[in-house]
Amino acid sequence: MSCDTHAMVVVHRAFMREIRLLGEIAAVTPRSDVDQVRRVVRHGRELLVALHHHHDSEDELVWPRLRSAGIDTGLIELMESQHAALAAGMAALDAALTGWESDPAAAEQVTAAVARLLPVLSEHLADEENSVLPLVALTLTEPQWAELGERGMASLPKRRALVFLGHILEEADPSERAHFLRDIPAPVRMLYRFLGAPGHARETRILRRDLAPSSTGYR
Repeated sequence: MSCDTHAMVVVHRAFMREIRLLGEIAAVTPRSDVDQVRRVVRHGRELLVALHHHHDSEDELVWPRLRSAGIDTGLIELMESQHAALAAGMAALDAALTGWESDPAAAEQVTAAVARLLPVLSEHLADEENSVLPLVALTLTEPQWAELGERGMASLPKRRALVFLGHILEEADPSERAHFLRDIPAPVRMLYRFLGAPGHARETRILRRDLAPSSTGYR
């Protein structure tokens, strides 16, 4: 009994990149460009919703199953405590986005909140990838693992989920992309091709227009 968990690494990569870029975009967005501020705030909130549901899915579908399998409870408790710390950081970022939307001169609130959140998120994702995913691969069945992905895609409205799939696949190599898309129903793959991918390209071009090209890569 085993499942391939590498898709989670691809998802993590997207969260890290997009939240980092959120802070960088906020720092260079002209305060006079109210429409861009609103676009970036909307993107930031969507990221937070997706990350929140990602963690909720793990809390509900992964940790209890690992406990039932007799996995080290200390490791599970670490994951849960990290989720709690991340929830506080995410709430602070959400509040900063609200403040920036109300006052376009308050972009530094967003950059500061991102700067506080990123190291906590990076540590958690690294711990999860290095210590938890190998255990998940040996413990959960393929249907149980698939349920996690399905829950994640259902956390956003369908059209937005298609665009978010573009964020996930943006830095995937050909093998990762093929593997990720393989588990998505054919009608959804077609919708992604004709709606999601173009929508993602259009939105990211506008969101990142003030960034230097070297800023967009994953770190």
